[in-house]
Amino acid sequence: MGKFYDKKVIISGNIIEVFEYERLIKVGEVRNKNGRRFEASEEDKIENRRVTMYRARSQVRRLINANVDAWGQKAKFLTLTFAEHITDIKQANYEFKKFRQRLEYEIGLKLKYVAVIEFQRSGRIHYHVIFFNLPYIEANYLESIWQNGFIKINAIEHVDNVGAYITKYMTKDNEDERLKGQKSYFTSRGLKKPKEEYINEKEIANIKKELSQKKVYESKFENEYTGNIIYTQYNLKRQ
Repeated sequence: MGKFYDKKVIISGNIIEVFEYERLIKVGEVRNKNGRRFEASEEDKIENRRVTMYRARSQVRRLINANVDAWGQKAKFLTLTFAEHITDIKQANYEFKKFRQRLEYEIGLKLKYVAVIEFQRSGRIHYHVIFFNLPYIEANYLESIWQNGFIKINAIEHVDNVGAYITKYMTKDNEDERLKGQKSYFTSRGLKKPKEEYINEKEIANIKKELSQKKVYESKFENEYTGNIIYTQYNLKRQ
């Protein structure tokens, strides 16, 4: 007999997400649309890609929030732009890898980061990168290490949910052929992981009572497997 749950909490730094399900879910169970292997139609493929992109954005959002205050440095958010019209992801990723290696050599430190890919309207690739442990470095010097074009340092000091802020740059187009078979984001090793816990009715009640002033969002929606789902998000930084 496996373990079942109908309530869980995901803790990503200062962001706490609570899920309340109408039906029980088996721990570790992952089901596709039909619960079996099948020859996917074009409609199924588009839906699967949409779900994949949604999960990727959720993973990135939580990973960023779990690490943004965890490394003893103020996180730094950069946009890296190519001066040349580079549209090939493999080529762009190679240049980013070389940049990261040059930067680590210059500062003598293994960097902790999350990077997401975005396409400009022209199709040119650029990167949005959050470095969690990068010490202060002059913007011009950083641009000289990049060697491929321009950088922009984005202010995130007054952003409560940094993960949500950065994932807005990730593509929402599940039909984007440019990302077929490619990762829409990549990360360094050794990052802190969000904590996922299965909780009971009493623990739910305690969270709602203790964090009532920290609630930032609540919604109710339906899933064909779990029935109604109540989702509540809390932000411990909320004043």
